[in-house]
Amino acid sequence: MLAIIIFPADSISQGRYAERYSRADVNGIIKRLENSSDVFRKNFDKEMDRSALNGTSTEDRYNREVRQYENSLDALRKKFDKDDTWWETRSEVSKVVNEAQSVNSIMKSITFRRNLERQWNSMRRDLNTLADTYDLPGLDGGGYQGGGGGGFPGGGSPGGSTITPPVWAQGTFFGRAANGTPITLTIARNGSVNADINGTLTYGTFTRGNYLSIGGAYARVTQQRSGILTVRTDNNERIAYTRRSYDGGIGSDGAAGTPPGWAVGTFTGRAANGTQIRLTIAKNGSVTARIGGSTIRGTYFQGAITIDGAVSRVAKAGTGIRTTRDDTGESIVYRRR
Repeated sequence: MLAIIIFPADSISQGRYAERYSRADVNGIIKRLENSSDVFRKNFDKEMDRSALNGTSTEDRYNREVRQYENSLDALRKKFDKDDTWWETRSEVSKVVNEAQSVNSIMKSITFRRNLERQWNSMRRDLNTLADTYDLPGLDGGGYQGGGGGGFPGGGSPGGSTITPPVWAQGTFFGRAANGTPITLTIARNGSVNADINGTLTYGTFTRGNYLSIGGAYARVTQQRSGILTVRTDNNERIAYTRRSYDGGIGSDGAAGTPPGWAVGTFTGRAANGTQIRLTIAKNGSVTARIGGSTIRGTYFQGAITIDGAVSRVAKAGTGIRTTRDDTGESIVYRRR
């Protein structure tokens, strides 16, 4: 699946710098990161204590993610000191960059004092230098981005700098990997991305060209009805995401959009089998359908309503509306009450 791909050390037999950089050169980069991460963790904790988040579960989560990043550097150091060649720690470096993604997202989502931001900016440069040394993508388009004519315009890897995603790509989406594992994918307006896979969070970014960059893997993102479709660039794995969770819940952070005025209100219609339907579309994008004696709920987003997993396009029909299901083509005309 997209979210937690880690490149093994033997996935590339020899990097660009495997013969150019000495063990001492790489050790110096790692040492700088170890020292700076220790200072950063302490100052970050102090900043949290001064903030409005002090004493909240969010503060605890942020501090935990910073510690996890620092712990990943400790694991890299342990493996680096044990192995004969520095290239053998490529997998550990990939994990460091993956953990740093979460901290990078935090730093971009909250305004901190300039001193802490300068510390992170300096550390991010060192992280990208380390990633580039190991032929790995780094943070915010840094690190190694390919080169040498990949399958993308201009060669190299897709993506690059973090961008503001298009509106249709913002929000929380629900999908399943090829093996059936459920994934909750959240794409924020600032371009930060997180994927919840069985309770494990992995972080990434939304980059130029409408790509997701998570854990060293890239996926192209396109709009699919009211959801999105991701296609991995390395193995073409496709995952369709909807804005409705598998347990019937509705995605947050933009999962529902504002309907046009003609689509707001209560309407009545009949299904093909004659069952009467009372459909209510609210200004906030929430949808309620009363079918026989049952009530089900859904959302309106960009010209379509999603109810119980079914997506129907909505069009104006006189003073009422017409819905057309994407999967069956069933069309129902509703009159305004």
